[in-house]
Amino acid sequence: MNRKAFYHLLKRYVENDCTEEERKLVEQWYELLGDEEGVDPTLPPGEIKETLSRLWPKIQRHTLSAENREPVSPPPKKIIPVWLRWASAAVVTGIIITVALLYRVSDKKSDNVYHHGSLAGLHQVKNDKGVNDTVHLPDGSLVILEPAAIVHYGDNFSGPKREVYLEGNAFFKVTRNPHAPFYVYSKNIVTQVLGTSFFVKTNALTKNVEVSVQTGKVAVYEAGRETVQERHNEESSGVILKPNQKVIYNANDHHFRTTLVEIPLPVIAGKNAEERITELNFIFDEAPMTQVLAYLEQAYHIEMVIENESLSKCLFSGDIKGKNLYDQLEIICESIQATYEIRGTRILIKGSGCE
Repeated sequence: MNRKAFYHLLKRYVENDCTEEERKLVEQWYELLGDEEGVDPTLPPGEIKETLSRLWPKIQRHTLSAENREPVSPPPKKIIPVWLRWASAAVVTGIIITVALLYRVSDKKSDNVYHHGSLAGLHQVKNDKGVNDTVHLPDGSLVILEPAAIVHYGDNFSGPKREVYLEGNAFFKVTRNPHAPFYVYSKNIVTQVLGTSFFVKTNALTKNVEVSVQTGKVAVYEAGRETVQERHNEESSGVILKPNQKVIYNANDHHFRTTLVEIPLPVIAGKNAEERITELNFIFDEAPMTQVLAYLEQAYHIEMVIENESLSKCLFSGDIKGKNLYDQLEIICESIQATYEIRGTRILIKGSGCE
């Protein structure tokens, strides 16, 4: 058994998740610990860890010699003091913290290498303000940086790609150019678009990356993957996002989870889109549910699914103008004794229906 396996065993022992043979082995180690002079159960965790580390060669020799001996009857079960479990927990905790710190340092070094290799010669803009700051890119695209966010970009976008590197959170409004796709690199996630508006956010604690689309369509995948289709594992192959959809990329298991944005907005292309949203007619008078949901689908570009066909017989009357989608759905569902659920990027309407 190597040192790493030893620490893993201690962890399982502390959590009462080891086999009977492993438990006996740890208890034999305790006997060795009892032979060690100067071992005090009241020692601080750091000194107990040092004592157990000092015992490692003795434990290893004992383990090797035990493997070469004939099996013998196990000694009578003895009660292990609480302090040994506490000491073992201190060792495991110290190892976990050390590994976590090493991982963070390694991850940071990896990021630095990536940036130094990719960002050389690029402009850097950091938002040191306490409010959002707007950056105008050479192609006319806009980047709205949240506080502490940093964006890197080149002098011009004359090549086949328009590439931007982001640290932190930002909103992008990209000028359309089918001949030069726009790429945003955030951590190890790539967001590829032709012309659209979207958010890119990184969770400072979990390191997860979230991309949400306001208009247009984007492809999101891991860096190093030229196309989404190149990956065979569907859950980690990347995704195509449409308006009011978002994806959360888990940095630990490389998993992409798609869902809807927190507040879906009506989708209207072209100039003066915000003003034209107010022209949407969300007033219904004895309208069949299929017609109401079809209107919502058209307005928000979100698929609406009816669980029970008898729901299509229900009629809805009401003025839901000026409310967000989820409030609109609450009003509609309440009027027909139904409920709604978000299933991935779709909304499911559930209920017994109408006669």
